[in-house]
Order: sequence, then structure tokens, then C-alpha cells
Amino acid sequence: MHCSNCSSLVSKNDRFCGECGNQLQTNSQPSESPSNNNEKVAVFKQNVTQYSSNIFAEGKTFFQSIFTKLDSEIESTRTFSYKFIATLLGIGLILLLIFSSILIPTEISYLGISKGSTVAKLFFFAIIGLIVLFAITVGINKILNIKTTIHKTLSDFISFNTYATLLFFIGAIFLLIQVPSFAIFLIIVSLLLFIISPIYLFTKYSSSSNLRIPVVYGILIYFIIIAIIMRIIVESSISSTINLFQSYLGV
Repeated sequence: MHCSNCSSLVSKNDRFCGECGNQLQTNSQPSESPSNNNEKVAVFKQNVTQYSSNIFAEGKTFFQSIFTKLDSEIESTRTFSYKFIATLLGIGLILLLIFSSILIPTEISYLGISKGSTVAKLFFFAIIGLIVLFAITVGINKILNIKTTIHKTLSDFISFNTYATLLFFIGAIFLLIQVPSFAIFLIIVSLLLFIISPIYLFTKYSSSSNLRIPVVYGILIYFIIIAIIMRIIVESSISSTINLFQSYLGV
């Protein structure tokens, strides 16, 4: 290679030209030393360990609280961290993917529906359902003039619905061991708990809030919204089912 200033011949390892003293630009970048890489790995492991220990400690407090004194937990001002809530939601959604992948039969493809798309739709609707249910809870809190933060509402929403989630997965386990009647009962109860969770929170929050309107009106508004959503879902499901059978029968 040559110097860009005087065109003298220089080595690729030279930093300056021996003839004119010009600083040379090379494409080689200094490689990180093994010690730096080891330090980064050590820091990463330390962060993972710290995160795990914090999650486990908070999880212990969480489950002790909701299984022994849920009412007191809802009425208190304590909230669980967003990291813990996100971890709990992530675990629940992963379990939903696993169970739905096992329980949905591959024979569903005979109806022109792939198993993968069915699992994906179930996963998507579960996320949307939780978001909508939580959004309705926050909205009616505002209507009732309940003074609570979104963080507190989310923490309490997750706390109560942990019961519903556990019942749902226990029902899924009974489906796996071929006890369908009891499994369906548990799954229906879990879905009902999900639906009534906002009503439980309205009632608990109302005891310590100066309400704009009675909480019963908030419950009525909630049921009206749920009825509208259920009607849309049922009509859409019926229409999709009819179209599916028509395409299957070649009509």
C-alpha cells in the first residue's frame, strides 16, 4: 500500500508514513481482548442472576399475597413491578401456546384450517381479549371517578386473574388426561372469572373512592359493553362457520 499524501510505499501495519509523517488510515480495527470479552460475559451473567433473583423474590410475595389475602392486597397501595407482570404474562402466553399446540388435533386440517393458523389465532385473540378487558376496566374506573393509577389497576387485574389462569390450565391438563367433562367445567369457570374480574375491582375500589355515580351503573355499563362484544364475536363466528362448511361441501 502507498501513502495517500506522498505515494511512498508503506506497510499495512504502519500508522504514520516514514517519508512525510502523514497519519495513515487502515481498515483494520483493534480486536477486543479476551479479558474484555470475559468481563462482558461476567456482567451479563450477573445481570441475569440479579434479574432472576428479583423476579423469584417478587413472585414469592405475589403468590403468598393472592392466595392468602387477596382482598387486603387489592385494597392496599402496593403494586408489583412491570418486569414481574411482563414475566408472568409471558409465561402464561407460552403455556397457552404449548397447550393449544398439544390439544388442537392435526385432523382440523380436513376442514381446510391449518393447525398452525388456529394456534396463532387463539394466541392473538387471547392477547386482544386481555387488552380489551383491561382497557374497559380502566375506562369505567375513569367514569366512576375511581382514583387509582394504571399501574395499580394492572397489578390488581393480574392478581385476580391469576386464579382464572390457573383454573384454565388445570382444565387443559384434565383435557390431556381424557377427563373432558370436568375439564370443560373448569375452563368455563375460568372464563367467567376473567369476565367478572373488572366487577370485583370496581367493588373493591369503590369503598375508598368518592364516586361520581353509583358503582352499580358502572357494572351496567360494563355488561352492556360485554354484550355488544359478545354479539359481534358470535355473529362473526357463525358467519365464519357457515362459510367454512360451504367451502368444505363445495356449495
